Amino acid sequence: MARVWKKRCPENAPLADWGKAAKPCPICLWWKWRRNPTNLQTNNSKPDPLKQAAQPIDGSVTRHQGAEGQTNVNNTRLRRWLTLLALKTTAHFFPAAGRLIPISKNLVVKRGRSVSLTESSTMRFVATNTSIPVPRVCCAFVHRHVAYIVMKRVQGVTLAEALAKASPAEKDSLLEQLRFYITELRSITSPHGTRVQSCIGGPLRDSRISAAEPSFGPFATINDFHIWLRRKLRLEDIKGGERHEDWPGLKNMIARQDKAWLQPCIFTHADLNPFNILVLGMRIVSIIDWEFSGWYPYYWEYTSTWLGSELDRHWRMLIPEWLETHEEDLDMEIVRQRYWADG
Repeated sequence: MARVWKKRCPENAPLADWGKAAKPCPICLWWKWRRNPTNLQTNNSKPDPLKQAAQPIDGSVTRHQGAEGQTNVNNTRLRRWLTLLALKTTAHFFPAAGRLIPISKNLVVKRGRSVSLTESSTMRFVATNTSIPVPRVCCAFVHRHVAYIVMKRVQGVTLAEALAKASPAEKDSLLEQLRFYITELRSITSPHGTRVQSCIGGPLRDSRISAAEPSFGPFATINDFHIWLRRKLRLEDIKGGERHEDWPGLKNMIARQDKAWLQPCIFTHADLNPFNILVLGMRIVSIIDWEFSGWYPYYWEYTSTWLGSELDRHWRMLIPEWLETHEEDLDMEIVRQRYWADG
């Protein structure tokens, strides 16, 4: 019996030889993973349907061949199976928060059809190029057209909660930390010049832009991005012309959008609200929700933060303390939002 078992499931055999002998059982797969979790692969010649399906739902792999390695993270059959199993079992012992589902004390899963694997690539990109604390990505894949991002769980409260309890000195310290991190993020200049795109060169996502579902771009230039934002409107297309009630605003908006934008794009979070910043012990321990991030014009961080804080006037007043302002560009964006309202 021992010989048969050893032949059917060669636990002592090298991983590369498993496909030549016999299909290993799940128990030994788990045991091998425990001993060497970084390289659990077999020589099975049959294509893995889960791996074939593990492509970003935003189509970036299709547009950029070879990008799968930049979007999938530790995408092994065992990790996918363990993640899906945990969502059906251990996840029931922890309270969920929207698309973020805890599966243990240390791991959470962000999943959904609107979730993109580009976000996992973004977090890894930021972690590699800055000192900004971001969630550590353990695994990322797509299964049945739904994206899954497994991350280390970060303990802490939101910056909104921390500021409400902070003393004036603690508040200044938190905003100074945020200024340091955002300055570091904005120091990353795009190697692609004025091209507006995600960190892996693909489409961008922003549910606040009404025409952006499910994604938009990439754009070869900032000017192309501006033309798309205003739906290709030209001044001569406006009925009534100078008699239009907001003619000066529209005229100034289009003139500013159509100027020569030669400054390279800057890496941008694009959703910096106090609920996307986690604090522990009056220290910023993580900046989360990078799904809208990418290479944008220099003003986009400021205008998206200011316009996104309409219901939080206190946070809006604090923005100049940690982020460079761009008032003329804000006026341009206010006019654009008035006529091409964000969703």
